[in-house]
Amino acid sequence: MTVNKRLIPPLIGTVISTVVLFVLAFDGTGRNRLDPRNLALANRLASCDSYELAKSDVRVGYTVDGNIVFDVWSLDGDSRLIDPLHLLMQFGHTIKDSSIDHLSIASGGKEVYRLEKSDLDELAREYDSGARIWAFSHWPERLRTPSGERAFESWSGGFLGVMEGQMNDLNEGLSTWLGNAATNK
Repeated sequence: MTVNKRLIPPLIGTVISTVVLFVLAFDGTGRNRLDPRNLALANRLASCDSYELAKSDVRVGYTVDGNIVFDVWSLDGDSRLIDPLHLLMQFGHTIKDSSIDHLSIASGGKEVYRLEKSDLDELAREYDSGARIWAFSHWPERLRTPSGERAFESWSGGFLGVMEGQMNDLNEGLSTWLGNAATNK
């Protein structure tokens, strides 16, 4: 078999271009930007009531392992830290029929937390039914680190003490998740 030497440079260029495109197609959270399923997720995100109010650069997509990432790159304008959480809860309701293990919660392409699908479903269902304070106060105790460990503990005891602990955890969880995005305003 003989190879036409004039075809070698274009072939090498094609291989290099393909490798570069493949490498650039994945961000730090493993989300494949070229996956057509991600367009459907982006449409679901855009259909959420808080999408315009959140004033954020939020990207969603499927990861290589079949889970979904919710990635906040920046908070714009006078966006509050709670606004992306409103959007996450509404997005969680739109993906309730998805068969994923967990939702990766990221900031700037880096996974910060994970939320098991069953926990996401419960929080989103409660949020959608009007129990937003309950969903927000129980969000931190459901979070896991990227390695799978609990990010926050559950609170028990008197009502005021539990509420104070949950609100402190909520503030810390939001600051940890969105701290870098808030500086990218």
